[in-house]
Amino acid sequence: MFPEILLFLLIGVVLGVIAGLVPGLHPNTIAFLLLSVSPLLGIGVMNLIAILVSSEITNSFMDFIPSILFSAPEEATALSILPGQRFLLSGRAYEAIYLTVYGGLISIIIIALLFPVFVILIPVIYSFVKPTIVLLLLLTIIYLFHSQKRNRFASLLVFVSSALLGLLIFKLPLSGSEVLFPAFCGLFGLSSLFDASSKTEIPEQEIDVNLEDCSGKKSSIVGVFSGMVAGLLPGVGSSQVTVMSQQLFKINNLKDFMISIGGITTAGSLFSIVALWTIGNPRSGTSVAIQSLNFEYTITALFTILFMIIISAGIASLLTLFFSKVLIRNIYKIRYNVLTKSIFGLLFVLVGVFTGWIGIIIAVTGLAIGIYCIKTGVRRSFMMGVLLVPTVLILAGV
Repeated sequence: MFPEILLFLLIGVVLGVIAGLVPGLHPNTIAFLLLSVSPLLGIGVMNLIAILVSSEITNSFMDFIPSILFSAPEEATALSILPGQRFLLSGRAYEAIYLTVYGGLISIIIIALLFPVFVILIPVIYSFVKPTIVLLLLLTIIYLFHSQKRNRFASLLVFVSSALLGLLIFKLPLSGSEVLFPAFCGLFGLSSLFDASSKTEIPEQEIDVNLEDCSGKKSSIVGVFSGMVAGLLPGVGSSQVTVMSQQLFKINNLKDFMISIGGITTAGSLFSIVALWTIGNPRSGTSVAIQSLNFEYTITALFTILFMIIISAGIASLLTLFFSKVLIRNIYKIRYNVLTKSIFGLLFVLVGVFTGWIGIIIAVTGLAIGIYCIKTGVRRSFMMGVLLVPTVLILAGV
């Protein structure tokens, strides 16, 4: 049984690598495509679960490569674009990706070591946190404005504009993942590329890492518990939780931020799958796909899936570092303004391919808000109004 599961885990890893490196290709798309063809392929339930789990976990690591190197975000990695760009332009892009891998891998190790404790405590924590999440999100928004010492009017305009965009896009005839791709591309990706297009060169990149001036363990622990909130609560994703944890734990060091966002993203993916056992509800496209297989939720199955997650995370971390090295060793040879303009155009093409003319309009609107945010010196966290406000209203029943 082990060699067979390992084979299907590797298939899932390959699919996760593809989904991670291609902006706009979400693991949810792969999950439901796989479900639709699985009866024809005759794949067993546990083997199918192995593919779904490994592709989800691998994607949570690989997603940071296009986000950091090419400013091409998914919802979970959007906030890594600006710090990632700073690392890139200072010749330390590999370190930025390494830090996200470090955060994700340490989070997996912590969860694996304490897994029985998490299984027992998650229902209790869930019942306590769920009623307070609206209040926590509102306090996050209030603190966001309180901590902005200058350009407060511009900050308000960015937040309100982003919030209105968020309220509008969720009324459109597209799924959540379909509307979020062009929105985050415009707000965070295209605007960053537009701003950076005047720079002509990428400095030669260093393939080394310095963890001395950051608190890796603390940031990883923040990632675990914040990822648990993202993975368990309905309507609350990695981006909202990243903003909350950044304000709550005062994560200002760029390295600590990259570690924590890596931990949040991977832990969120893990807990969204484990939620099927601990709270009886799926919390991601992958967990919905697993639930549809109608298998028995036994403790043995749960620990088998934990094993799949650990193996997948180990392989995915190595592959993420390998692919990042290959890309980084060659990226500085390209003129940066040519690279940014090329990626700018490619993202528009991908938005059009995946979401059509509606997505193009969303991306252009987000681009305008993003450019205004950058030019007025407003922190990009304020553009998370695109998710924070709709989430608050949905959870409040408005």
